[in-house]
Order: sequence, then structure tokens, then C-alpha cells
Amino acid sequence: MGSLNQIANLIRSSPKIVILTGAGISTESGLPDFRSEGGFWTKNQPIQFQDFVKSEDQQRLSWLRNIELHNLLRTIYPNSGHELVVKILSMSPHNFLITQNIDGLHQESGVRQDQIIEIHGNAKKAACLDCLKENPIQDFHDAVTMNKILPRCSFCKGLVKVATISFGQPLNEEHMQKATELSETCDLLIVIGSSLKVMPAGKLPGLTLAKGGKVAIFNREQTRYDSKSEVVINDELKNICKKLNDLI
Repeated sequence: MGSLNQIANLIRSSPKIVILTGAGISTESGLPDFRSEGGFWTKNQPIQFQDFVKSEDQQRLSWLRNIELHNLLRTIYPNSGHELVVKILSMSPHNFLITQNIDGLHQESGVRQDQIIEIHGNAKKAACLDCLKENPIQDFHDAVTMNKILPRCSFCKGLVKVATISFGQPLNEEHMQKATELSETCDLLIVIGSSLKVMPAGKLPGLTLAKGGKVAIFNREQTRYDSKSEVVINDELKNICKKLNDLI
């Protein structure tokens, strides 16, 4: 439903665009979907947030898993989908990116931190649970690897955790409020590589539609918003993004 020329015209004619990316844009770089068959959470029991807070063993396990993820991420690179996002963001200072991904590939591709909301956080960063300030993540990797005492926050001595949202951990309210406002005020919301099943990101297209904005969806599988969207292309992102990049 729809064509690349149609979406290219929509992009060029939309003063304010919000892009929402999900796991699909990263899987095409070779990063397995955390929730799909064979993904990280099918091989590892999730660590609940309260268990992390209470147990040093769970904290160490969390950091060990983060080291494993970092080793994988060193072999993963941005793809044509990430390049398309950068190009659309460069077209207007009003355009913005909301992502469900924690891999940092958008920043690696050239997206500035002030252009992106990471709803689920960033696995390449470490942040204090008390003062929220970022701490050097390598300090925690080194402590676990060398079996030393885990450091505390260098600013307030609070407990430091990978800067991702764990199971049972509240989302960042400020980030979600901004994501909601962006979705409600944009002219076009482009979904790239998301099934829209995971909440609250899955509700954002509905907010755009309710305020009279348009939605375009690029995803391998159908989503619940396909019938209400202006353009839907169900295909591998590599078959969509490079061609679209050349058109806009």
C-alpha cells in the first residue's frame, strides 16, 4: 500500500517529521532482536529492577551481560536505514527521532544527542539511579572482570546501573512526555522497523493520527496501524531505505 515516490513526496512536503525506530532497523545490521526467538531474553532470564537494586550478585550479572553486549556491538555497524534517518533529520531542525533501541547505532551513524529520545535507554552508558548523572561505564566493566568491588557513583556515591530500562523499572517520565508531545504535533510520523507491539512506543502513531497527522510505516510484518496509515511498505528495510535515500 503506497510507493517510495509517495513517501518521498510526503517527506519533502512535511514541515515537521518524527521518526520512530524499533528493533528491525538494528537486526538488519546483524543485532538479534532481544525478544524474538533466539534473542537475548530467550537465552537469559531477565534481571528485574528490584533484584538489581537489592542484590550485588544480580548487579554483577547485569554488568557481565553488558560486557557481552558491548563485545557484540563492536562487530555491528549502521546500515542504510540509519543513513536514511540521518538524512531526514538533516532536512529540518524540527525533525526528531524516537527510538526503542538501546544499541547506540543512531549516534554512531551521526544522529546528535539533542535529536533523539531513547525510550528504553542506552546500553553503552552507565547512570546513577540517585542523581542520574552518567559515569564511565568502563570502570564497572573493569571491576567485574577483575573481581573487584563495584564502584559507586563518582558524584553522589549512589548505585550505578547500565543506562537502560530494566524489567520493572519506571520509564523516564520526561522522555515519554516529550515523545508524546512530538507525536501529537508532527505532520508526519515515520515508523521504521517496529511491530508497534511494545508499549508505550506502540501507541505513538495513534497520537499522531488523532491530531490529524499522517503516518507511514516500513516494517517486514503488518502492524495494527497499517489500515490507518498513509503509506505502508512491508519489506526488508534494505530494500526500502537505500532507494528512498536516493529519492529525497
